[in-house]
Amino acid sequence: MEKVTLYVKDGCPYCAKLIDELKEKGVDYEEKNVSQSKKALQEAKEKYNAKKVPVLVEGSKVTVGYKGQG
Repeated sequence: MEKVTLYVKDGCPYCAKLIDELKEKGVDYEEKNVSQSKKALQEAKEKYNAKKVPVLVEGSKVTVGYKGQG
């Protein structure tokens, strides 16, 4: 399985929903909190041109914003 990275911020309800969905599916992911890490915020902006969270990175596939995984 490809490495999954999830960029989130404190108090984001969409981030919480996506985390719940990933846990339900048993997906192993690395969480990066842009509220707590300037490096994570810079990465999300520069690497993925993200202006909002959550940002879900699955290998070469990048999803910005909550789309629902259902």
